[in-house]
Amino acid sequence: MGCPARRLDCLEVKKRMDRIYIVAEIGCNHNGDKGIAKKMVRAAKECGVDAVKFQTFHSGALISRYAPKAEYQKRTTGNKDSQLEMTRKLELPEKDYLEVKEYAMGLGLDVFSTPFDLEAVDFLHRTGQEVWKIPSGEVTNLPYLEKIGGLNCGDGKEIIVSTGMATMEEIETCIDILIKAGTSKGRLLLLHCNTEYPTPDGDVNLSAIQALRQAFPGIRVGFSDHSAGYVAAVGASVLGAVMIEKHFTLDKNMEGPDHKASVTPDELLALCENVRRVELMLGNGKKFVTESEKKNKVVARKSIVAAEKILEGEVFTEANLTCKRPGNGISPMAWYELLGKKAGRDFEVDELIEDSAFVWQGE
Repeated sequence: MGCPARRLDCLEVKKRMDRIYIVAEIGCNHNGDKGIAKKMVRAAKECGVDAVKFQTFHSGALISRYAPKAEYQKRTTGNKDSQLEMTRKLELPEKDYLEVKEYAMGLGLDVFSTPFDLEAVDFLHRTGQEVWKIPSGEVTNLPYLEKIGGLNCGDGKEIIVSTGMATMEEIETCIDILIKAGTSKGRLLLLHCNTEYPTPDGDVNLSAIQALRQAFPGIRVGFSDHSAGYVAAVGASVLGAVMIEKHFTLDKNMEGPDHKASVTPDELLALCENVRRVELMLGNGKKFVTESEKKNKVVARKSIVAAEKILEGEVFTEANLTCKRPGNGISPMAWYELLGKKAGRDFEVDELIEDSAFVWQGE
């Protein structure tokens, strides 16, 4: 099967000044329909993402008959069915997932899926999956973490951990379990995340990206965004996120629990375009005069000029000198050095002052 590791090298963005890795989280927004899934893959590709991600689960192995719906699920799907019944409608059969995966890879996209139960881990491992996304709800699931941490996936193995609902102590414990199970620290990536759909602006807490980087040096940090729109994703890019994951839908009004908290193709396109713009705008971290602005020096800066007519031999004083544009004469920074010297020739009002002891700006 395809190997996502080729593109996941891009997750080293801060080391190699490469692109931020953008993932369209299709999740279960295909509503169990492979035709919808393919349409979503095509739309995501046209928006400019690097990868599409799905969710693989077996409802009976994931949810008990007595598990309640989340409040956002009640708001979006009502109370008539249980969480188990609701989730069964969203399963994408394994053969359909493989077909959609091949379709996405044919478009040049990376493809991986989050397993939500141990059966799903086994299935995805058999397909050759090397990139593993641990969802926020499994951060405290010891058997699950040990199983994924211990998988032998070759040199391309990457484990991405969403940290929604987790404390720093729980995240540290999760990391320790994965490392002890056999995954090296350099193969881990943490995603700052809030699991409320949609996340209120005041709870997005983008600064936690920096907190995670400081708390876990040597582990890359990205952002799984459940807030409305794409502004938070752009902000995360500024704060050093190496990966952006965003839930995606074709239509917010489709049936299902996650559509209303997902971005449409137009919004995903704007996200990709603006993240790429911010990447370019971030530059190299050094302050210098860029090529585009060099030409503006002569226009915006000033030079020392004659404030009145000055005759040859007159002494330069604060009364007969001033500073005006353009900025291609003697710099005003040489003001006190010029005062007291004698004019070598006549100068008309506003004429740039010349003196053999001074170099003009730009020379």
